[in-house]
Amino acid sequence: MIKKLRSIIDYAYENVPIYRKLYQTKPVLNKISDFKKIPYLTINDFALCSIEDVISDVDPAISILPPIENNTISPFPRIESAYDRDLRYLTFRFLLDQTKIKDNPSFLIITNTNYSYFCSEIANILLYYRYPVWMFILRNHSNEEIKSWISKFNPDCLILGTSKIPEVLNELEISNIFTINQYDKHFSKEHVKHFDIYSVTEIGFIGIRVSDDIYVYPDDYFYIEIENGTIVITTLETELQPFIRYKTPDRGQMVKDNMLRISYIGEH
Repeated sequence: MIKKLRSIIDYAYENVPIYRKLYQTKPVLNKISDFKKIPYLTINDFALCSIEDVISDVDPAISILPPIENNTISPFPRIESAYDRDLRYLTFRFLLDQTKIKDNPSFLIITNTNYSYFCSEIANILLYYRYPVWMFILRNHSNEEIKSWISKFNPDCLILGTSKIPEVLNELEISNIFTINQYDKHFSKEHVKHFDIYSVTEIGFIGIRVSDDIYVYPDDYFYIEIENGTIVITTLETELQPFIRYKTPDRGQMVKDNMLRISYIGEH
């Protein structure tokens, strides 16, 4: 792991202006404890910079993803290179593989405007992998509206981009339910598997809940630390817009290997 961390530090310091400003001198990493001495990166650091300061000029951007409605969360649109896009798709593939759902499942995505950004990304990735996908963006939707759409399409998997899990789901035969940063411990049903996707707006999809409050993440792509209970994330492969020791508003604790227990997820 120290080799990967050293590699991303070297790359970021040489190619991304914000890291030269943050570090002043290039960090020397001989062991993991050296990495823990590196300053945190926060959303405020991004807010004080222009886009040119936080991206590498090595690879051109191929897309500027839609800006977030809440500018206090993400002060600029997220951008990516072709390499970063492929990594984003592979990350989501990893998360999907953890569910062990049946081959070629169908997906119905129901979201409100607050979560439409995340859900649109999910829809694009699922279509890339050629899964049957339907998506609806509802405003002020009622439980009965949700029930009618689910009954009409009868999907194998339901992805909810809402602030809570509707009670009406207990009346339906849904085998797999996905949420985004919205795990509800009070929702339970014997024949339902509930998967919650841990996602950070600035970085993307990171982990998925597989049991109780345990989330699994691909440690080939992310190095996660817990500092005083706070989740700190480093992207190991990102080229255009790397995140090194990015301090989230989320709280948790490491369990083992690439598993962590998340006790609180802030606004993303």
